[in-house]
Amino acid sequence: MISVERPRCPAVFTPEFFSELVAHLGGDPRPIRSDWSWDILARRYPDLREGMENYFAEATTGDPASAAYQMVTYFHSPREWAEKVIEQAQTGNPPSAAVDMVRYCNSAREWAEGVIEHAQTGNPAFWAYYMARHLGSPREWAEGVIERAQTGNPTLWAVDMVKYCGSAREWADRVAARMRQRCV
Repeated sequence: MISVERPRCPAVFTPEFFSELVAHLGGDPRPIRSDWSWDILARRYPDLREGMENYFAEATTGDPASAAYQMVTYFHSPREWAEKVIEQAQTGNPPSAAVDMVRYCNSAREWAEGVIEHAQTGNPAFWAYYMARHLGSPREWAEGVIERAQTGNPTLWAVDMVKYCGSAREWADRVAARMRQRCV
């Protein structure tokens, strides 16, 4: 039985939010303490997994992409479910969650590249740089994402692409010039 008003999905997941979510899904939130994290929540409330998956799949606030990654990690939710939530997230930091899915949950690098390319929130420029430097994504792909990034600090990551990934300094200078024009 679902009770209590639906809580807003937060950007930072706290024990207070866990209490609200558990109550919303009909569980008893009284055992939740101020030091609880995702792993303790999953051990105490494994029976609420499906309700939590539905909640995060429908979330339009906070960081549902990060929650989807945490659900795979601690509740053993299906990877495919989390990938869909991350792809559809319009808030939070889907690029970061996509990279975590590659690093820790066996998602395909190419899938994460697609999430990063299409991200309208978060920091796609950083995560493109990270993927190129640490996870084998093509340098040219990362450069394209950095050039098109509308959030974050593309200039900073263009400089790091020069330092660590072999990008041309002239390219980074062009990215920096475009960012200066955008700020005027």
